[in-house]
Amino acid sequence: MSSPIPRAWAKLADELAHRSALPLTDHGGDVAAVFAQLVAQGHWQRLLNRAAERELGAQDVARLCVLAYLHDLGKANRGFWLRQFPGARLVGHTRETAPLLRTDLRQRPEVAPLVAMLRDWGCGEHFAAVMAHHGTPLNAYSKREGALAVEQPIIARMRSEWAAHDGYDPLAQLAALLGDVAARFPLAFAPGPPLPLAPAFVALLGGLVTLADWLGSDTALFPVAGPHDAAREALRRDHGPRAIETRGLGDCAMPAATFEALFGYPPRGAQSESDAADLGAIALIEAETGSGKTEAALWRWLALRAAGAVDGLYFALPTRSAAVQLHGRVNAMLQRLTVGTVEAVLAVPGYIRAGMQDGRRAADEAGLLPGFAVTWPDGGASEARWAAEQPKRYLAARVAVGTIDQALMAGLQLRHAHFRAAMLARSLLVVDEVHASDHFMGETLRAVLRNHLALGGHALLLSATLSAEMRGRLLDPFSPAPPLPDLAEAQAAPYPALSGMAAAPRPVRQADARAKVVAWTAQPIITDAAAIAAQAIAAARAGASVLVIRNSVAGAVAVAQAVAAAAPDLAFGIDGVATLHHGRFAPDDRRLLDRAVEAAFGKGRASRGQILCGTQTLEQSLDIDADLLLTDLAPIDVLLQRIGRLHRHDRADRGAFARAQARILVPAERDLARFMARRLRERHGLGPIKDAQGVYPDLLVLEATWRLIERQAEITIPADNRRLVEQALHPQQTEALVAELGTAWANHEATLLGTAYAERGTARDWTFDVAQPFTHLLFPEGNEALATRLGTKDRLVRLDPAPPGPFGQAVGHLTVPAWMAPGVAAEEEAVIVADTPALVFTLGARRFVYDRWGLQATRGIAP
Repeated sequence: MSSPIPRAWAKLADELAHRSALPLTDHGGDVAAVFAQLVAQGHWQRLLNRAAERELGAQDVARLCVLAYLHDLGKANRGFWLRQFPGARLVGHTRETAPLLRTDLRQRPEVAPLVAMLRDWGCGEHFAAVMAHHGTPLNAYSKREGALAVEQPIIARMRSEWAAHDGYDPLAQLAALLGDVAARFPLAFAPGPPLPLAPAFVALLGGLVTLADWLGSDTALFPVAGPHDAAREALRRDHGPRAIETRGLGDCAMPAATFEALFGYPPRGAQSESDAADLGAIALIEAETGSGKTEAALWRWLALRAAGAVDGLYFALPTRSAAVQLHGRVNAMLQRLTVGTVEAVLAVPGYIRAGMQDGRRAADEAGLLPGFAVTWPDGGASEARWAAEQPKRYLAARVAVGTIDQALMAGLQLRHAHFRAAMLARSLLVVDEVHASDHFMGETLRAVLRNHLALGGHALLLSATLSAEMRGRLLDPFSPAPPLPDLAEAQAAPYPALSGMAAAPRPVRQADARAKVVAWTAQPIITDAAAIAAQAIAAARAGASVLVIRNSVAGAVAVAQAVAAAAPDLAFGIDGVATLHHGRFAPDDRRLLDRAVEAAFGKGRASRGQILCGTQTLEQSLDIDADLLLTDLAPIDVLLQRIGRLHRHDRADRGAFARAQARILVPAERDLARFMARRLRERHGLGPIKDAQGVYPDLLVLEATWRLIERQAEITIPADNRRLVEQALHPQQTEALVAELGTAWANHEATLLGTAYAERGTARDWTFDVAQPFTHLLFPEGNEALATRLGTKDRLVRLDPAPPGPFGQAVGHLTVPAWMAPGVAAEEEAVIVADTPALVFTLGARRFVYDRWGLQATRGIAP
């Protein structure tokens, strides 16, 4: 072992067995240099000034740079210094700053400058935010002391870490650190007004310091081995800007372009009005499926960007599959606009994708994982790829397309929530299929919108079928109970429509729109997979392209297998392998499926007479054009989304199906009340499984929807959309149904309402508010229930060596939902039992099968 490092250090490295250390002063200087580059960018300046409620001056910026420099000052403590020796205790450096401010150490001359700085600059809140750069607020606030507060016994124990030991004096090192930063930023220590204290400003600062720390810790740009001290300044001048620019975090001009040049056709409907400037910070587009809402959203982003209101874009979708599919479309638009200089990140855990390139971790290739290293097949690195390599960085991408949970984590009490919220603030947040949110997600989304607006962001919501109640809650996220129009007024609201925080719904010009008449009928065969398959086969034999959408994976698989057995020539498949479409396929196989679906059922389909079965994954983003739809009964907003896949494009080859037809699969008995029973086995997504949980637990909405189908033989899209949605979802309609149907239904409604209140209450308990003083925040340690709720506890299972999948390509990894592997420890690795004719593997005591029908958990446990 070489001689002890003589001064406070920030990082260690072994280079050919020779220990080298990065002095703490150097690391502080690196991070301050990166931070200074960040806050010099126009979009970050705009956000900081808005959050501060005044324009920041040169002294303000200098003081913020000082705080960024001091983010790791706790590493001067003795216990951290001792970590250079084998077997040393693991001592941290964030909470360990508390004794400097909460004990007699604050009177020491070495510490006094820090205490004076916090007092004179009024930056106790800011210091607390900076000390939370590892992701969570540290503790509660002491109004008397104006700084960090932790329990006194803990403070007393940590105080000993600041005592001198074996020639190392932590307080002397702290004094050197404070002296160095004062020499670097003399303007910061001149007399002047305190820093802005607005909580949103403090939260934004905390997120930016975390970002600067990550960038300033990149040893490729800021090597541990040196140069050090004064000789490092030249390196910072070169690498500080590079750290920002190469990761898409700096200002970036994009060329102007017409809508037609970007998308290949002139704007129509909402596309021609989505750039309206009078909608407010939250806008909403309501239009039928297939009307081009995605393009309208991208056009609004470019308009807001040109106006200097936003910089980046985060496009949030309800499912992984929808995100994967839309990512390609967004990236194609960026390619046309920027000729590949800006790439879209795919913000879906399990993928490492920027643009059209997929990165691979070093572990995938060499069995090693050195510092989470990622290799890219073209050997290059673009500004977007840094953000693509770790899920916690997704929202730092200039453009990202991902799942809604990534955005929701910017509003929940989870690690790095402030970083995520700060990164999201520079972007237009687009939430697609917003009607798909449950009570928990809806309330959490309201919290995200509140934070997003407080930090200076803009949002756009997209929906084909949004109720008046949800529209009010989302466009007015600050109100506990936004006013709800009565049923008649709600039905009279225009549709398609454009609205916003600052604008009531107004009709979208539809001069070039076509009305779609859909004949719908109820078919009482929801429990009979063979009968469903028979209807699909008869229609396909007559030349129809048939889409079958079930509420559950099991239901979809049952029909797909029945079709494959009875009419293999009509079954959708890949290279002759009959299959279906749902969310439990390996990522590489999902890409194959998405392409095959769009080839067989998209605008350019070459053949007819096929049957495609699937689940809700077919409702979103995929460009599907079917002649006939068979779908399980579902709430009216979901049904309209599914019906949007019928006659999506103008075609002259539909033959007997020139008129759009939807057959709604319902129970044989005209009594939905029996689905209130918990023990009913074949539910097909109808009714609650436990309390008010399930796929579609609200039987009142299902009953209202079924009555709409019985009441009229055909509907016209989009003219009937608003009326249909409100007649099934409006609270007045629910009250009327309960009054008619009696006590059991009243009890069902009470359970639903109780669950809704509980879910919203749970969301409020777990969300955080950037308008709250930073040091009032206290995030819980771990939150397994919340992580599971968001799907972050789903298991990414790596299969090594990668066995062949059902469609002939290797399957390197699969996602196993947390509910399919209860009790399986995080460290458990998959063990392949067989790879032909189906892939069989175990995960702990659980056994799984993966074949052409997707991932299935076998009953019981592995032998």
